[in-house]
Amino acid sequence: MTTGDSGARGNGEMWVELGLAGAAAEVRIGSVPVAGIEAGGRRIRRRRRTAVGALALASVVVLGGGTAAGLHAGPAGTGTARAIGPAGGGAGGSLVGAGDDGTPASPSAAARDPFAPVRVVIGQGVVDGKEWKLWEALWPVAPQERAYEQAVAVWQERSAVDPSLDKPTEAYVQQYWQPNEDVVDTYATLDGVRQKYDEQGGYPAPGHLEPWMATTFNGGLMGPRAKDDHPGPLPVTLAVMAFGPDIAKVVVTWSDGSVVEPQLVTVGDSPYRRIVVPEQAGKRVVSWQFFDKSGAEVPNAGEEMLK
Repeated sequence: MTTGDSGARGNGEMWVELGLAGAAAEVRIGSVPVAGIEAGGRRIRRRRRTAVGALALASVVVLGGGTAAGLHAGPAGTGTARAIGPAGGGAGGSLVGAGDDGTPASPSAAARDPFAPVRVVIGQGVVDGKEWKLWEALWPVAPQERAYEQAVAVWQERSAVDPSLDKPTEAYVQQYWQPNEDVVDTYATLDGVRQKYDEQGGYPAPGHLEPWMATTFNGGLMGPRAKDDHPGPLPVTLAVMAFGPDIAKVVVTWSDGSVVEPQLVTVGDSPYRRIVVPEQAGKRVVSWQFFDKSGAEVPNAGEEMLK
C-alpha cells in the first residue's frame, strides 16, 4: 500500500485478494479505446484511499466486445437493497437506497449534498449467530474549496472506529481531489457495531461516466484475515463487486449445481451498481456469468473469486 504525503494509512488490508484473473486483466482482446481508457482511467478507478486520493490499485475489466483492459481499481460491492439511514458508527446520512427496479431512489438524488452521505446496506447475513452487514456510504463530490472539509468529515467518522487513522493534510487533499468522482466508504457492522478495516475509494459521479465504462466491473474478496495478517472486519469471506450500468444480470453457479442471481444494487445516484456474494460452507463457485441489457452474455475476464 502506498500513501501520499499525508502519511495516512489506507485500509487495503480489508481486501484479501483481487477477484480478477491476473492474466485476463492485462490482456487486450479485440478493439479497445486505449487512449480513452488511459485518459479516463482516473474517473473509473475504485481506488484505495486514505482520506482522499488514489494510490494502491487493483483491476478493472471492460466486458463489452470481449475486451479486457489493464486499468486498475480496488473493490466495491453489493447485495440486497433497502432504503435505510446511518449505520452504527456513522453520523448523518440521507434515507436513500435503490428503487425496486434498481434505479436511483428519490428525492432528487438526495440533492447531492457532499456532507450528507447516502448509506445503503449492500449485503447482509448471519455467521456464528451474529448478523453482519456490509454498507456503502456515498459522499457526493465536494467542490474543491470544500474538499478538505469533506475529507476531514469522512476521517472523523472513520477514526471514531479506528483511532490509528491519520488526519489528512489539506495539501494532500488538494493534490488528489477529483472533480468528477464521488467518495465511497465501504464498511461492515457486526450485530450493529461498526468494525475497523473499512475501504475508502471513489466512483464516477453521475454524468461523468464515459460510454465505454458502461460494461466495466471491478471487485475483490473481503475475508476474516488479510495477506498481511491483519484481521478482517468480518468472520466470513465475501465476493464484493461493482458493475457499470449496462450489466443487467449476474449469475453464480456453485459446485453443488445450485444457481444464484445476486441483486444489483444502486447506492444513491451512483452509475455503478454493487453485488455481494458470501462464501457457502462446503461449496465453491464453478462459474460467474454476466449479461447485458439485451440478455447477451458478456465476457467475465476469467473471474475466479470463491472458486
